[in-house]
Amino acid sequence: MALTASFEGIALQDLTQVRRIDPMLRQIVEAVSEGRVRAHLEALIRPRDPYAGYTSMEAAADFIAETLRGCSLHLVEERFRCEGRWYRNVIASQPGSCRDGQVLIVAHYDTVPNSPGADDNASGVAGLLEVAGVLARYRFKHDLVFIAFALEEYGNPGSLYYVERAKACDAAIRGVFDLEMIGYLGQTQAVPPGIQAPAVGDFIGVVGNRRSEELVSLFKETAAMVVPSLPVQALVVEGNGENLPLVRQSDHTPFWEAGYPAVMITDTAFLRNPHYHLPSDTLDTLNLPFLRQVTAATAASAALLAGFA
Repeated sequence: MALTASFEGIALQDLTQVRRIDPMLRQIVEAVSEGRVRAHLEALIRPRDPYAGYTSMEAAADFIAETLRGCSLHLVEERFRCEGRWYRNVIASQPGSCRDGQVLIVAHYDTVPNSPGADDNASGVAGLLEVAGVLARYRFKHDLVFIAFALEEYGNPGSLYYVERAKACDAAIRGVFDLEMIGYLGQTQAVPPGIQAPAVGDFIGVVGNRRSEELVSLFKETAAMVVPSLPVQALVVEGNGENLPLVRQSDHTPFWEAGYPAVMITDTAFLRNPHYHLPSDTLDTLNLPFLRQVTAATAASAALLAGFA
C-alpha cells in the first residue's frame, strides 16, 4: 500500500499498474550508462563562457544538439540576444500520446571564465543527455522536453527567455527537473543556518518550493525505490526561496517565479565542492558512479511523471 500511496499524484490506479511499470523503471535504470556519461563529459569539459570561451560554448551547443538529434528527438534551437550577442537554448522534445502536459529536464551548459566546468555544469548536461537517450526508447502520455540553457551563470537570461514564452502560450508544464551540479562527493558538507543536513557531502539534494513539494517527494521516493544506495536530502522552501537566496541560483528559479513546479537536483555546489568556479573543476574530481545514480533517479522520476503510454 505504501508504494501505491507514494505515486497517487501521478495517477497510478492500483497495484497491478505499479507491477506493470516497475520492470520498465528497472530497465530504464539499468540502461543508464556510466561510460556514455563519461564520453559526454569528455566532449564538454573546457571553459564555456561568453568571453574567451565563446567558441567552446558554441561547440558545446553543437555537441548537445547533435547528441539529442541522434536520439531521434525533435530539435529546436531557441536563439536570444543578450548584450549585443546571440546565444541559444538547445531544445529537444518527444511528443506524448495525450499532448496535454510537458515534463522538462533542463541543465545549463555555460561556465564562468577560466573554469572547465566539469561539475558546474558539464555534469548536469551529461546527465540530461543520458536521460534523453534512455527515455527516447519509450513512449509516454505527456511530452518530454530536454533543454540545455545558455548563460545561467550570468543571471539566467536563457531560462528567463524560455519561461516568458512558455507562459505567454499558456504551456502546461507538469514539472521541471533542473540538473545543477550532480557529480561531486565531498568529505565535508557546509550547511546554511536553519537547515538540517549531514556533515558529509555524500548525498544528492532535491530542492523545491511549496508549489513543487509533490515533485520533491516524487524524486525522493523514486530514488529510494530504484537506486536505494543513493542518499537523498530534500529541502522545501517557502515562497520562491527569497529568504534563502542560495536555493535560487539556477534555472529552476524562473519556473518558480512563473508558477510552475520545479526542483533543483544538486550536489550543493560551493557548500561541498572546493573546485567551484575554479580552473580545478576537472573530470578527475568527479565521482562517476554517483553521477550515474543521480541520472538514473532523474530518468525514472521523469518517466513516472510523464506516464508510460
